Amino acid sequence: MNTIKTATIAACFSVTAQQLIEKLIASGTRVVAFGRIGDEVRAQKLEEKYSGHLTVLLGDLTDEKQSQALAIKASEVLGHIDAHFHCSGIYTWSHWTDVEISKMVELWNANFMTAFVFGREVFKLMEEQGAGSLMFVSARDTVRNIPAGFGPYMASKMALNALIESLAAEGAPSNIQVNAVLPTIVDTEVNRKALPDADHTTWVAPSDLAELMIELAQPNKVYLSGSLITVNNKMH
Repeated sequence: MNTIKTATIAACFSVTAQQLIEKLIASGTRVVAFGRIGDEVRAQKLEEKYSGHLTVLLGDLTDEKQSQALAIKASEVLGHIDAHFHCSGIYTWSHWTDVEISKMVELWNANFMTAFVFGREVFKLMEEQGAGSLMFVSARDTVRNIPAGFGPYMASKMALNALIESLAAEGAPSNIQVNAVLPTIVDTEVNRKALPDADHTTWVAPSDLAELMIELAQPNKVYLSGSLITVNNKMH
């Protein structure tokens, strides 16, 4: 049963975030979601789809001042933030010897910096509240030996893991839970095009991932924090 009354969701146009929005609102949660500047048309359509239950705010989640303003606005809209779901992230396959520096910056910004810069603004609000839950999305292979070609991507996700574990320790005195799900590849159209020869039956369905994230972020999960929870469709 979902008892999350209010939630914020980063990267609201991602496939997993779309599932989170749908499931949370269907179960009575009021949501503020975040997208990038330039997505005004999609933002308006998404708000219209969930009229009265969803507010979409646009900005750069790697920018400190914008992140502060967005977090404050979300708090004003919702009054209190029970849970934050952070779905920002991108994937690339590349060897260390040929990955472009610009791609590393892009990976780092999407997979780590948004979580650090914006995530800590939500964390500060939850400190003032005296409670809250933050749920991030990392990657299953960060807890295994990383094969060639996955290094640059996994490095950004391993940094995210370190943030989650240490931020959970900082949040303990304020009753803030900080966790992450670590799925295998999420079954999206983009990922299928990127990896057409892969075994898609081993991938994780976005709907299933969203349900698990909501379950793990429930206010009664006070014992769960600093956890990196692997998510497999099929064990392999």
